[in-house]
Amino acid sequence: MVYNRRMGTVRSLRSALSGIALVALVAFASGCAVPVAAALDETDANRVVVALDQSGIDATKEADPTTEGKFRVTVARDDVGRALATMREEELPRPKTRGVLDAADRGQLVPSQAAEHAQLVAGLAGELEKTLGGIDGVLAARVHLNLPPREPLRDGPGPKATASVLVEHRGTTPPLAPESIQQLVSGGAPGVTATDVAVVFVPRTARANAGRTDLAHVGPITVARGSMNTLKLALAGLAVVVLGLAAATLALWAKIGRMRRDRELELATASATGRPQPGPRSIATSARGPGQPM
Repeated sequence: MVYNRRMGTVRSLRSALSGIALVALVAFASGCAVPVAAALDETDANRVVVALDQSGIDATKEADPTTEGKFRVTVARDDVGRALATMREEELPRPKTRGVLDAADRGQLVPSQAAEHAQLVAGLAGELEKTLGGIDGVLAARVHLNLPPREPLRDGPGPKATASVLVEHRGTTPPLAPESIQQLVSGGAPGVTATDVAVVFVPRTARANAGRTDLAHVGPITVARGSMNTLKLALAGLAVVVLGLAAATLALWAKIGRMRRDRELELATASATGRPQPGPRSIATSARGPGQPM
């Protein structure tokens, strides 16, 4: 009975230590990281990581556990405020632009001609915005298309199709020439000529990199960026050593309890049979067993 209680206590302590170690390792692995953006495509997640890194904020891209196939970006708890401010300044993550398929209204059984035309124009503008927004250096792009619907029964030339493009870019120099944008829009919108495309550039001052430091956070510890991985490995090794010592202590405790139980059993057997009680033996002698040399 006593032995069973001791073994139950040992098992309980072992389970408690395992749970504490698991919680500590999970907390260490997360490094007190806080997600600042979630459910992102890989391209959007990369943009957020690059923008935060240029502002001196350590960011990590990882799979989003709540949305399959999506990613999230995490930063240290102390950097959440600066990360959110940087993302707001950079307008990240970018809003999703509707393409041709997204603009198609599938709720109407028989859509009107005007509705179909409006959906087509919105889809074409969305596709052009996606293309311009994917160019390096472009922060945002808006495309406005004026494509009058065709009227076969109308005599004479129809209204002229036009387009206007607003491009917000980083730095003072646009990432591409206005002529290139005009050719891109005229090729993607039917009836629009390159000369009828108005292009407006909005420059945004390049972000200064003064906030970047050579320090990084490993949980609550601030270390040099180059020593971050070394510190992580050292802390992980220390956790393994502590767990090993705890396991060895529990094993030794269980062995001592088992030898005490065997000793009590020998004494009880000798007393019941009337034989001389065995003399005291040390734990080292009991561990070697009878008949073994000293």
